[in-house]
Amino acid sequence: MRIQLSDVTFCVKTIHRPWSCHRLVESLCKHIAAANIIVVDDGQPEHRFLAAYPESAAKCQVIHPAEVDVGVGVGRNIAVDAVGTEFMFLLDDDHVVTPNLNFDKLIDRFDNLDVDILGVRQGSGGRPTMLSPLMKGRRIWMHRGEIRRNGHVAWCHMSSNAFLARTETIRSLRWDEELKTYEHWEFFYRAKLAHLQVAVAGDCFIRHAHVTSDAYRPLRERSKFRSMGLRKHGFHSMRYPGGQIVRA
Repeated sequence: MRIQLSDVTFCVKTIHRPWSCHRLVESLCKHIAAANIIVVDDGQPEHRFLAAYPESAAKCQVIHPAEVDVGVGVGRNIAVDAVGTEFMFLLDDDHVVTPNLNFDKLIDRFDNLDVDILGVRQGSGGRPTMLSPLMKGRRIWMHRGEIRRNGHVAWCHMSSNAFLARTETIRSLRWDEELKTYEHWEFFYRAKLAHLQVAVAGDCFIRHAHVTSDAYRPLRERSKFRSMGLRKHGFHSMRYPGGQIVRA
């Protein structure tokens, strides 16, 4: 049977960006009727989405972990564990939904193609990306590329942080709870090792409108978690698509 909107829950992890989360929730409700939304907010009470925008928060299931700053890994796992539908759609709190998401088209692709995680584009970003070991497996190279293609859908190793998947697939894979940030590539690298079918629908888009704040910025810029992820998989460095190299 075809996936219905009621079969999908939208999962958002947020911290210290209440206006950004409010903007996302309102855009979801505007473009997707009766959307099921779970928001996990692990921020300080004075910076929480629920306190700042109670009317928007009332449209969601808002979860506050017992501890502040549990991190992206823990927060997303809490959200996925709370999902009561067969499918989930992951979003970052600085995404904005527009008609260009083409959600019906995305659902149809997921129904009819061999795919476990189906991501969407983020404007000019979110292109199909590969994760290739270099230097006898000591460096991981993040680069543009694809394994195969069917029309607008390209199979690859990594999509954006806006994707559709079966809930049980993500509950099994999960995010590394030690990684409070810099979790993205590590999640998809393990998806690759697990032989999951990852793809990007090149004609479906989410708007990525980055929002920062004095309370948020220090939490995002903790490079020690990037180093932890690299060392976990035996890498001493990473090469980004633009050629920049960072070391563990």
